Amino acid sequence: MLKLFCLFAAALVLFHVDITSACGSSTDSEYIQNPVFQMQISPPVGWTYFPSTPSVTSQAIWYFVGQSNDTTTAKNRADAELTAAMLEALIAANMQTQGVTIANDFQPIQIENPQTTTPTGSLYGKVEGGALVSTAPGVTTGAILTYTPYHITLRVTVNNIGATRFYWNIAENTFLQKMTMNYKAQFTGDVTVTKV
Repeated sequence: MLKLFCLFAAALVLFHVDITSACGSSTDSEYIQNPVFQMQISPPVGWTYFPSTPSVTSQAIWYFVGQSNDTTTAKNRADAELTAAMLEALIAANMQTQGVTIANDFQPIQIENPQTTTPTGSLYGKVEGGALVSTAPGVTTGAILTYTPYHITLRVTVNNIGATRFYWNIAENTFLQKMTMNYKAQFTGDVTVTKV
């Protein structure tokens, strides 16, 4: 009997499993209804729009490839791409999508593709990998544009659905993947999932 007890004690020591680390984070079971995904993002160039006429009349191409024609088109494109990515993320996490609505607070900006002259009054952009990553205001003739990194805080709210944080983490990871790979968004910070 003593040998059996010693063998059992040795097995416990050798194969010790910490229950809290084996079952995941203690917050994975937190229930979240109507979550808000908040992120820092350099938006896809298609979520911006170009001016109807160039700042310099002789400028042949004053827009970026894939850029929207106007603010309405840019906003509709952003809404559609955010909704599609989030719905795909919910499906990947085995969550129901019937009756779910997705809203965001994105507002498009007007950006012009810089050429040899960059007059004041215009906002010029730099696109990398399909995303608007920096902007510069126009300058007087002969001066060099000074670009600053461009990223915005974006909030995406998912309504009429609730799940545990475990499932929201799966949805978050899939959302990031879809936005990056399919729509060329660049994330510049962590995405947080919070309650309304």
